[in-house]
Amino acid sequence: MDISRAGTEPLLVKFYRQYMQQINDVTYPPGTLLVNQDVQDILYKYFFDASQNKYLPAARYQARILKHIIREIEKSCKDPEEDQVSDHLMEHMAHLSTIPQQPDTDEAQQLHVHSYFPPLPLDASGVKPVLINEAQNLLSKGNNVGLRTWEAALHLAWYLTTQRPDLVKSRNVLELGAGTGFLSLLCAGHLGASHVLATDGLGHVCEALESNVDLNKSNDTLYGHVPPQVRQLDWTDRPEIDQLLDDTKQAGRQYDLIIGADITYHPDILRPLAELLSMLKDAFPQTSILISATIRSNTFADFVAICRDDLNFKVTELPCKIPQGLQYCGCFHSVATEIKIVSLER
Repeated sequence: MDISRAGTEPLLVKFYRQYMQQINDVTYPPGTLLVNQDVQDILYKYFFDASQNKYLPAARYQARILKHIIREIEKSCKDPEEDQVSDHLMEHMAHLSTIPQQPDTDEAQQLHVHSYFPPLPLDASGVKPVLINEAQNLLSKGNNVGLRTWEAALHLAWYLTTQRPDLVKSRNVLELGAGTGFLSLLCAGHLGASHVLATDGLGHVCEALESNVDLNKSNDTLYGHVPPQVRQLDWTDRPEIDQLLDDTKQAGRQYDLIIGADITYHPDILRPLAELLSMLKDAFPQTSILISATIRSNTFADFVAICRDDLNFKVTELPCKIPQGLQYCGCFHSVATEIKIVSLER
């Protein structure tokens, strides 16, 4: 569903992109816009009509958003004969109220398809989202960390899309700790990479990643480009790493870009990760390496120190400022906790 083709206000398009990503702090359009009957028809068609959109958010999320919309419309009604909430919206609200609610802890474990729109202008037509089936509110720990999309991946997506798409277009990309596959799918589809290899160390995460690749293939969100390949890669398994390098050589391929997002969270994996990056840089001397991390503890600083002091990498922090207002048009994420992107060069 391409809401931009409805010829509506940019603020409504941004609201739609936020809603389909299912973020908590959406930017609601003003009631003076929502009270318009044509706008309400668009809202129902694109936001709530399951016959038009098969990947609508969960019922509880829909209900929260629609309740606010109805309240804003009612506050903006000046002429009771002309201004009113549409029958479609009221009937859908009544339907949502009949659906039994699960406990919060149970619902947090439920998988739903989230639509991540790249940060392209709000009046651009034909913009396709990256579809990720995940439990976005999962309280991740241990083996679950790869089963939701994290802020650092969205931050790096913003950077690559708006500042350095040249690093990806028609190039070979390797992602470490790919998790849900969001970044790999963005690189393969919207950013037009020649080849993308998405790797993760856990078998069940790779299975979920494969499912997300299939989801995007079946919904034609890759703009006709080659979908990512998926491979399990344990950073401590030297034979496995050697096999990857050998397979890459046999294919006559060089990786031009190596990326990783939120992969420096655990102290035990910092040195294996840094040493793997060193081996990859030796194998592909011209490659660019970008690591994005949300700064929650000292582990990122420890990772940087290992790369710089022990492995002779030059570590450079890259500027990435998320804009305000309508310029913030996709890959929505919180920057309340600091997120850094660094390049590793040698």
